[in-house]
Amino acid sequence: IGVKIRNFAQIINELQKGGFDLDKNAYIESLVNTSVLILDDLGIERDTSYAKEQVYNIVNNRYLKHKPTIFTTNLSYDTIFNCKESVEYQRIYSRIIEMCIPVMVVGEDFRKNIQKDKLKRNKERLLTGGERV
Repeated sequence: IGVKIRNFAQIINELQKGGFDLDKNAYIESLVNTSVLILDDLGIERDTSYAKEQVYNIVNNRYLKHKPTIFTTNLSYDTIFNCKESVEYQRIYSRIIEMCIPVMVVGEDFRKNIQKDKLKRNKERLLTGGERV
């Protein structure tokens, strides 16, 4: 089974930086046609018409083809289910709600713990003149 993982910020950046060398339709089709697509960090993409159009194209085409898609997001289920944002987001979220079974993962943000450890180590390095402690 072919599986791809991307986040929408990556997708938009790849589409924009590809210029004339990138066949944008082929790139989108590769995401639409892969057996399983994992779309990470839904909601971090730029809030532009272009970004929303690309998000919609991918979500809608996978929806129409009944392709398994996994979305991760920091958005709450209520935010997605009761979307008060633009019509574009309402259309995207409506399809996601129908396509997916929500699974809420609760836990501590591991990056905060890593940051605390780094801060502590760097503070110790500063106090000891740069030597590793």
